[in-house]
Formats: sequence, structure tokens, C-alpha cells
Amino acid sequence: MRAFVLSIAVVLAATPLSGDIAWQTGRMAPGSVMVMAEQGGPVLSHVAQGRDGGLFRFDTYEGKGTAPVYHGSYYTNDRGEVVRSVTAEGQVTEYEPHRCARTLGTCSFVILHSDGFRETRRRVTRETVLGLAWTEWGLDGLVSSGALELDGLGVARTGWQRDHRSGRSTLSRRILMTLR
Repeated sequence: MRAFVLSIAVVLAATPLSGDIAWQTGRMAPGSVMVMAEQGGPVLSHVAQGRDGGLFRFDTYEGKGTAPVYHGSYYTNDRGEVVRSVTAEGQVTEYEPHRCARTLGTCSFVILHSDGFRETRRRVTRETVLGLAWTEWGLDGLVSSGALELDGLGVARTGWQRDHRSGRSTLSRRILMTLR
């Protein structure tokens, strides 16, 4: 009997449990902060601003301490799918219908760049034991792949990403999250 219980536990630990990979952006009230650090790269603070035109707005700031620099903003739907990003210089990028980062299976979207160029992408996302993994294709083939470990709200704890065009890989980890 003990062996049977142990074997069930091993199978369950190795099998992704069906869950929701959505980022519950509505749980991050205005003033909530998530700070992410990239290995060898910048520290970015994501500050929830609340609803703006039916979407959730997050402002990002680069750097630590008392003088972080405004990096831009992004807007998500209720599932945490990014639909628009705005750089600090005001350049707007739209994702139609959304960025497909929190949609299981195959999802196609169009990036409408600030210069008017329309780029079609296809992303395949699968659920993993700790969160999600994805592969993304663009006009020239494979663009990126990666994985995220998610918490109970669907917020990233750790992750990695590989840019297949440049060959660069990035590791990231959450160093702080404060909910209001």
C-alpha cells in the first residue's frame, strides 16, 4: 500500500496539474509593485497604476534606490495578456488581439510596431509543473523560447528566455512583490 501511495505521489509530482496560467492583474491594486532582476542586466520595477480605458496599466522603472528611471508602460487585459506597450519616448506598440503569453496552446497575434510595420507571430505555450513554457515564431522562423515559474496569482517568480536570432539567453528572478 505504501508503494502504491508513493507511486501516485511521484506521478502527480511529474504531471502538470491543470490550472490557470493567467496573471491576475486585477489583484494588483494601484501602488502594487513587482521588482524583477535579470542576470547581468537591469532591475525593473513594475508599478500597478490601476485601470486605464478598461485595461490594467503598469509603469516600469529601471534601476534601484531613490532615482529609478521611467522605462515605459504596458497595458494588460484581465488575464495579464499585454495588448499595448509605450516606451519612455512615447512610441506605441500594439498587440492584436494580445501578446499570447498567457494562452495555452497555439496562439497567433500581430505586432503593430510604432512605425506602422505589421508583424505576425505564432506562440505555442504549454503548462508545466511550476508554470509555463513557450516557443515563438515570427517572419524569419524561430524567434524565442523560454519558461516561467509562476506563483498563485500567475506572477513570475523566476524565468529564462532565449532569443534565437541573437543567441542571447536571459535569466530573471523576482526580488520583491508588494500588493496593495
